[in-house]
Amino acid sequence: MSLLILSLTILQLISCSSDYDILSESVIIKLPTEESGVAPIVRIIDFSIQSADNEGLKSDILGIIDEEKKIIYIEIDSSSTLIEELTPTVTVDTESTIEPDTDTPQDFSDEVTYTVTNVEGAKVDYTVIPTVEEPIIVENSCTNNRQESGPIIVSENNQRIENLYIKATNQHGIEINDYSGVVISNCIIEYTGAYMGIKFSNADNLTIENCYIKYTNAPSTGPLDDYTRNCIEGLDSENLVITNVKVEDGSTGIRLNQCDYSELTYIEGHNMRGPFPRGQLVQYDKCIGGLLENFSVINDREIAWTEDNISIYKSGGQQIKKGLIIGNNSPTGVGVMFEDQNTDGARGGTGGLVEDVDFLEMGNGVASSVEGSGNVTFNRLRAKQIICGDLGQDRGQPGSNSLIFAAFDTSGGNKIIDCIVYESCNPTNIVWPEYNFDVIDYRNDIDFEPRSAIVLDFTCLSSN
Repeated sequence: MSLLILSLTILQLISCSSDYDILSESVIIKLPTEESGVAPIVRIIDFSIQSADNEGLKSDILGIIDEEKKIIYIEIDSSSTLIEELTPTVTVDTESTIEPDTDTPQDFSDEVTYTVTNVEGAKVDYTVIPTVEEPIIVENSCTNNRQESGPIIVSENNQRIENLYIKATNQHGIEINDYSGVVISNCIIEYTGAYMGIKFSNADNLTIENCYIKYTNAPSTGPLDDYTRNCIEGLDSENLVITNVKVEDGSTGIRLNQCDYSELTYIEGHNMRGPFPRGQLVQYDKCIGGLLENFSVINDREIAWTEDNISIYKSGGQQIKKGLIIGNNSPTGVGVMFEDQNTDGARGGTGGLVEDVDFLEMGNGVASSVEGSGNVTFNRLRAKQIICGDLGQDRGQPGSNSLIFAAFDTSGGNKIIDCIVYESCNPTNIVWPEYNFDVIDYRNDIDFEPRSAIVLDFTCLSSN
């Protein structure tokens, strides 16, 4: 009888606890009762920035809500409105409130956090993450009519070469050796043969601005005769500035070898012609640091002959920002490649940043940190129109099976942050190997309008 009473007592305790609290390892879990009903949902249903409510805004901005991460993504063209004072339209669940007040304009040049609170006091934070497309501002690159000229060899420090139309067939367009402070401004350089448009060495503090450099007599399609015909090539020169420069049909657009702390801005590239190992818009070779910002390269895959679009080789600390890369027909080349940062001859250590760059028509890869490189961050990169089939000009198919992010043989510390890969042709081959990335954060369900290409105007009018 006593055993029966004890068993009934235990059953009663279990029955009572099922209606209220379950006590297990000092953790009390409240279970819903019929009286409590279903707790109100706390969420943002819709987020947008309406043109009707914001002066100068060309079209409505629709937020993409990631409910799992509580993140809202928006894309803003800063050329159309003042992004520091935008008033959003936000829809929340009935009887919920939101802070800050949605009638109050916000500064969307950076992240903004909204807190939703329901009638029972439960709170949820949503972070609005903007992608801001800044306007391409290019000053008039033609200051007066250019005079025709043959090739030029610099002969003194601080020499200025400006307002010239240089045509070179049997030597480099402009050559600089062992002179500093040279300025090349407002020039068009057309060159051919086994030469460079601009070639320099030991030329610290060189400035190249407002120039168009084109290799003439390139074949209608495919590579040049050899890889020595770069639009710009520099060696052993510090503090280089290249701005408002267009390069076209060269083996490589800009090749820098042991050129530390360079600054490249507003670079427009078309149809890099190679052949291997050239074919880049920009290549850093054993360079310390360097900024490439506001750039675009457009390669017609039936004309160009590319390798990596941006190559960071045995170099460290480069920052690649605000760019557009279209077209790569190399079965081994990728959009941006960091490699060999800790091998013999490397300079600058490991590390680098690629941020706010869009990639279209890539085959073998979008961004990589490989073979001894490391501590590279890929932030807010966007890719679509990935190629799985023929790359063009009988160059075959991508050797990586259309991989997007790679980090093989790396020293570690790599990160993928807030990136977008839209409708990849091989959706199971996005990141490899995953264990070599400290952070992997990308989405594959958001389309996007690519950044605008850089367009520089070198037309000189008689009124200038």
